Amino acid sequence: MPLIADENTYNKIASNILIGKYYLKDYPSTVTPIIPFIIAFFKTTTSPIIGLTFHKLLHIILAVLGFRYLYLFLSNLKLKKSIILAIVALAAVNPIGITFFGRLYPEGILMFSFWGFIYYASRKVKTSHFVKMLLFFVILVLTRYLYAVLGVIVLFNFYRYYKVISKKALLKIGIYCLIFSLPVLFWAKYVYTIEQNSTVKEVSYFNRFTTENPILYNIKCGLGIEKHHMVKKVNGIPAFASLFVPIDGFRNYLLSIGLILAFIAGYFCRKLSLGSKMLIISIVLAMLGLVLAGTGFSRYWLILLPGFLLGYYYLASKLNIPDKWIIYAVYSICIVYIINEFRLDYLILNRYL
Repeated sequence: MPLIADENTYNKIASNILIGKYYLKDYPSTVTPIIPFIIAFFKTTTSPIIGLTFHKLLHIILAVLGFRYLYLFLSNLKLKKSIILAIVALAAVNPIGITFFGRLYPEGILMFSFWGFIYYASRKVKTSHFVKMLLFFVILVLTRYLYAVLGVIVLFNFYRYYKVISKKALLKIGIYCLIFSLPVLFWAKYVYTIEQNSTVKEVSYFNRFTTENPILYNIKCGLGIEKHHMVKKVNGIPAFASLFVPIDGFRNYLLSIGLILAFIAGYFCRKLSLGSKMLIISIVLAMLGLVLAGTGFSRYWLILLPGFLLGYYYLASKLNIPDKWIIYAVYSICIVYIINEFRLDYLILNRYL
């Protein structure tokens, strides 16, 4: 399939990276750097499609590794294997995931880094676990600025480690924190410098903050009360339901609110392990970040989907719904999703071949 929308933006920036400029056209860009730099790495002049193909394959591989971390995380929660596989399966065949995990969008990388981050953040105290958590955190932030809010989890873990490890091990962790903070701080300085320059007129994630009352405006857009001026549709909360309904552009405020309250209720209706606490806190932080940013496309919820499904499972268990009926329901939905994908494949092949 041809490149579309943000893929073209990333591709143009990647072309300019190879001539020494982080530009879209005529001015420096503040688009997150991970995707453009990877495209630049794979870019070939003789046959561009080869580079794009390898890059797309990389995204698919990273998404698969992300599902592996998801499986390991759910296993640590002591869930039944049948329930773990049901959650992984339903997340894997989600129509939005099928659409974006194989494209030059950040979702494949985010699936890998978010669930890697959650997995190591909830593991037992060990220096190597903390270091890997930091690495995934850096990847998250440089792929989508929103995930800087997960710094709260990093700080919590630092305090958790501080209480039980030796001073020597703590010093080692402090050194790693300093090392991993350097690329983030460097990029933050770059973004700040560029955004302060009034001549910057190219695509910027921070243009959304230039309205008369930016905080209130973005909260309204993030809640779906108002359509943001930078997009064509109402996003935010109303778009949440489209994560579960395979209809392009589906928006429904009441259904979305109900689905959000249901998964949150699932976490609050039972005693949670450390891993579950880490997950729900991370989800809430990310959702609040989306609201404050005035955004919330359907694909922005995708990475958090397994966490939503886990909340629904907790709620169903509280309501004494037998696991076998939950599994039957999950695989029935999976079959519907797969049949719908074959239908879409047929339409796409007819269009492009």
